[in-house]
Amino acid sequence: MKPSKKTLSLARLIHVYVSMALLTLLLFFSVTGITLNHPEWFSSHQAQVVESELTIDTIAKLALSNDQITSEQQQVITSEVEQAFAVSLQNTKPELMSGELFYSIKQAGKSASIAVDLETGDAFFEQTHYGWWAVLNDLHKGRNTSNFWGWIIDFSSVLFIVFAITGFILAMPQKRFHRTLIVSVSSTLLAIITIIYFA
Repeated sequence: MKPSKKTLSLARLIHVYVSMALLTLLLFFSVTGITLNHPEWFSSHQAQVVESELTIDTIAKLALSNDQITSEQQQVITSEVEQAFAVSLQNTKPELMSGELFYSIKQAGKSASIAVDLETGDAFFEQTHYGWWAVLNDLHKGRNTSNFWGWIIDFSSVLFIVFAITGFILAMPQKRFHRTLIVSVSSTLLAIITIIYFA
């Protein structure tokens, strides 16, 4: 069954514009796919660690010395910590341990932690940046990224599917399409099975 000229024309139009939209994304995921597979290339890179310590007086005035705080007190402390260290803790759930409120912040290519002594108001901040290749690799995997980046990955996947389908439609009128299809599908399945077996 061969597609009509109208279908081919539409497929060609979609295929061309989707390919242009995918160019940057395809290059990004291809390059980071290689760097993910070769972490030893960056083994000599030293992670950058930033540390900061200060006393937040407003927390000290609360005079909290037990392991139970109200949600209102936690909101006040979180707000004061955000202002003191100029960070966002919007999606971070703190843990209360031995009179300290502990925040763990995960982002692409870096991580940070904040420990706050509830009795004294002493706060310790530590951030580790693993380098820009680590940032790009985490973006490739969608690890520790925002919901917006998750939508970018989903959108990219849809575009890749559309690109593949329109390319398939454009290849259908070719004289050797059926033989090429059988060879391509068979070799691809064999490659996938072999990769899974030796992975």
